[in-house]
Amino acid sequence: MDQNAISQAVIRQIVARARCAVCGHSFSMSDVRVIGKRDNAWAMSVKCRECRTQALMLAVMTDGSTRPVYTDLTPNEWGRFKTRPPISANDVIEFYNYLDSYDGDLSEILDEPLAEE
Repeated sequence: MDQNAISQAVIRQIVARARCAVCGHSFSMSDVRVIGKRDNAWAMSVKCRECRTQALMLAVMTDGSTRPVYTDLTPNEWGRFKTRPPISANDVIEFYNYLDSYDGDLSEILDEPLAEE
């Protein structure tokens, strides 16, 4: 089986199982656009025909089976974060220390947009 046929089979498996997180409507192949593939992970943009919700769907294939992973990242956010390194233990410790020393309301931090890189 060629790579394109494998890709189509994987996407069909995912589409057959996935539902819109907002309205529960099922997707069709035309609702899905593959954004990227790295090793055994697929990133797809999906748009619900029923409620027009657009979302990013991630799927990881292991041992020939698929399980979709849902996210609220937009395709632009996915593009921004997909090349970033994984979060390390030091990142978590640094963030913990920052929050521990922060004197204010957490919503103030969350309302600040992330710096463009």
